[in-house]
Amino acid sequence: MGIRMPSMETTASTLIGGHVVLDFANTIAWRLDERRTADRVADPAALLTWAGASGLLSAGRTDALLAAAAEDPDSAADALRAARRLRTALHRLLDSSVDGRPPRREDLAVLRGFFLDAWRRAEFASALPLRPELDVTAPMDAVRLLALEATELLSGPPARLRRCQGPGCGWFFLDRSRSHTRQWCRTGDCGNRERVRRHYERSRGSQG
Repeated sequence: MGIRMPSMETTASTLIGGHVVLDFANTIAWRLDERRTADRVADPAALLTWAGASGLLSAGRTDALLAAAAEDPDSAADALRAARRLRTALHRLLDSSVDGRPPRREDLAVLRGFFLDAWRRAEFASALPLRPELDVTAPMDAVRLLALEATELLSGPPARLRRCQGPGCGWFFLDRSRSHTRQWCRTGDCGNRERVRRHYERSRGSQG
């Protein structure tokens, strides 16, 4: 079976998090509404195309991994399953951070497993500050990169981490607004729906 290429327009529509790990978590659309939930990385090609669009991989690396996935679809499918497992753990870890709850040990164990797997394969770049680098040659290496990025993100203070307040959305983002009061993933999406809802409620109230 050939690998289907998703459109870059579809991929780019999820890049609102302000960090590659949050954008990865946001590849589930309508995460908190089972009636509308959709996976934006439904196959290995979509995962790798997203990795290129998000900046996790360079264009050249993306093309090379897409070719590798076509040559070894079983390994590509394994990478997709691993990515989904990591993403599920990240959803719960990020929810815990936003809600001020202790993380679940099971989710920490998942992230730790992926992190250690990546760390064993990493080397330090010849520059300061120190930063681990991976020789990216297989689709699974994209998942390893995400594990390294996720560990770094979750090792820092959670003050700017937010979850969209739109009903059913569940997308995460870093609040870089001047007032630190950003509520929505996108003002033209969940923000606009909330404005329409409030207008409707006011209209009903005035008519009653």
